[in-house]
Amino acid sequence: MNKVEFSADTGAPRIIIQSNPSWDQWVELCEAVWVTALEGGCNYWMDRIDAGDHDIKDGVTCIKNVPVTVYHNGDIDSESEVTTGKSLDVVVNGINGMSDHMKMLVMNPYTCDIDAEIADQIVQTGLFGSAVYG
Repeated sequence: MNKVEFSADTGAPRIIIQSNPSWDQWVELCEAVWVTALEGGCNYWMDRIDAGDHDIKDGVTCIKNVPVTVYHNGDIDSESEVTTGKSLDVVVNGINGMSDHMKMLVMNPYTCDIDAEIADQIVQTGLFGSAVYG
């Protein structure tokens, strides 16, 4: 019999869920995150992104873990800050860094609906370790 774990926050029993997406599912997930993030989710803090000759809005390219350079937090009087990462790592680390509730919403193939806010949180968490731009 398995030992029951209890939440430190609520004291209630915990249910641990693991997701093992196929590579095809990662292609779809990465594409959904990057397209949604770059077309609306990150526009308020990201000045621009450079992936070289790669199109990170294409899921097949994204899972190849291509290098990305993100320019952010710039304004008229200063240059942008620069953060680097890799396309797939940003998505994987971003999802893994989210709350269990959010992970379950994103990874569940029946409820997965990545809107601009969720895509933004995934990219920020994957790049910076947490959502630093609100």
